[in-house]
Amino acid sequence: MNCMTLTIPARKECILVMRMTAAGVCALHDLPVDVMEDLRTAIDESCELLLHQDYVAETLTLHCEARKEGLFVSITAQKRTCQQCDDAADADIAKLIIGTLVKEVSLDQDESGVHGVMMTLPAKA
Repeated sequence: MNCMTLTIPARKECILVMRMTAAGVCALHDLPVDVMEDLRTAIDESCELLLHQDYVAETLTLHCEARKEGLFVSITAQKRTCQQCDDAADADIAKLIIGTLVKEVSLDQDESGVHGVMMTLPAKA
């Protein structure tokens, strides 16, 4: 399996499905348990960031792709409608936290906030 995509409702209680799917992808690629746990934590942080922006997301999509440099993972928010958000997450802090868990991380954002988190995990040693 080189690619996998999963779309879930953008609700906090559905994030467990995304975490379990990512763990399965790690297992399929023989990644160590500590890398799997780091990815699951990075997914939590990413979803928390995406759910606390100046928009309301309808769905979240997880995309995993095996590449030569490692496992590429992205989480994006779809069907966004603008709103005023009093508790918007700080993208810089979230990026720092996620960056401690994965090899590389970048954020896709515009004037309404962050709508995508892309990260790379190290390839199997």
